[in-house]
Amino acid sequence: MKSGPKAQQFASDNYAGVCPQAWDCLARANSGHVPAYGEDDWTTAAADRIRNVFEADCEVFFVFSGTAGNALALASLC
Repeated sequence: MKSGPKAQQFASDNYAGVCPQAWDCLARANSGHVPAYGEDDWTTAAADRIRNVFEADCEVFFVFSGTAGNALALASLC
């Protein structure tokens, strides 16, 4: 196995670590106990911000990967 500098990959955002600002936000959100599965204030606030940015009254679904997002988008179109 070769050692040395690793090549950057651009095939997926899952190849890289999270940016420090996002990590700080996650750390702040990861305290205490709140309801799961989208029934918390953080999810509501994020969904509301997305609706404001897109100026649309829409459902917002948070998914783990681009593949899941693509599948959800295609399923909603069908």
